[in-house]
This record gives sequence, structure tokens and C-alpha cells, in this order.
Amino acid sequence: MHVLYLHGFGSGPLTEKGNRIGARLAGHCTSYAIPDLEGGDFPGLTMDLIQERAIAATRRLPDDGRGVLLLGSSLGGYTAALLAARRAIPRLRGMVLIAPAFNFVSSFRARLGDEAIAAWKRTGSHPFFHYGTQAEVPLGVAFHNSCSPLPDVPEQAEVPVAIIHGRQDETVDYRGSLAYATNRSAVELHLVQGDHRLTEPRHEDLMVLCALDLIGRVYG
Repeated sequence: MHVLYLHGFGSGPLTEKGNRIGARLAGHCTSYAIPDLEGGDFPGLTMDLIQERAIAATRRLPDDGRGVLLLGSSLGGYTAALLAARRAIPRLRGMVLIAPAFNFVSSFRARLGDEAIAAWKRTGSHPFFHYGTQAEVPLGVAFHNSCSPLPDVPEQAEVPVAIIHGRQDETVDYRGSLAYATNRSAVELHLVQGDHRLTEPRHEDLMVLCALDLIGRVYG
């Protein structure tokens, strides 16, 4: 199984969580990679580009017949679910979604407010905290425009899915994950005590366990 970790908003391939998980999955998967979904250009980022880069990462994998497991954190989790719903990853065999940013489009607008969004459109950029650089970086209004047609909760995927979400998540309401999992037999939802970061060792243990479980279902 080839494993791809899709990082969150304002993050990148150096994500500590993603790299720790990769180290723990070594020996259990054929390959593990964290593609740069920003392409080194956070100001020019759009949701279309994020999806294109994730798809391109799967196409760079060896044509060896092995399946793909997507791990996605926050916006990366939303992206994984969106690509799965659109059947954009032909070799996809499962997903582990970590605090996936369901409903991010509506909550994004509510958090910023009408005045800030109007100013963003007027000036062409708005500063956001970038976790990779630990500083505020301007993001172009093209990102906002690319979010407009996106669903709050993507349609059902045709692969097994494990979701880990914190009940005290202050950034992404866990009820979005609950809505995604409702009436979907292929979705296993783990609601845990924790915030959006899910940095406790037991949280990481659960993420790894879910990944190993999905790998085992395919190759066990």
C-alpha cells in the first residue's frame, strides 16, 4: 500500500504529525509521502491547485498495482474526502481523516465576517497564520473564490474511512464529521477528548492504528 499524507491549511511536508506517523508506518507500507499541496506559493493557493497537486502525487507513484491510502489532516482531510467523492484517485483503497475540515466553507466565512471578506475582495489578499513559517502570510482572494462551489460535506466515498475528531475542536466542529459518518456503513468515527491539534500520544496511536487496520484489510 502506498500512503499519502495530505497536510492541512498553512502547513506543508515538514508537518511534525505527518512525519511522526510516517516513521511509525515504516515497514508496514510500500511508500509514504507528504506532497507539498501549496507548491511553495501560499499567496497563490486555491482549492483547485490543492486538488491538482494531490492527484499529481498519486500519479507519481509506481505503477505496481498497489493501492493508495490517503491520510488527511484538517483541510487535507476535507480534500481527501472530496477527491474520493469525485473518484479522482483510481487506486484509492481507504482514508484516515484527522479532524477533517467539513463545513469549512461556511465556517470560514462566518469566522472572518462580511467586512473582512469584502476587504479581502477589495484588496486582493488577506493575512492568515501559516504554521510552517510561524508567521502571518497574505493569501490571495483566488482562494476564497475557489471555495465558493465546494460542498460543506462531500458525498460518500466508495472506500472504508476512519475519522478521528476531537470533541473540543475549536477550529472545526466535530459535528461535520458526525454528519459525514451518519448512515454510512463504511465510515468508522472516533470522537475523542481533544482539540483540533490532536497532539496527545494516544491520539497519534489511534491514527496509526486506523491506518494499520485499513492496510490490513487490503493486504491482511
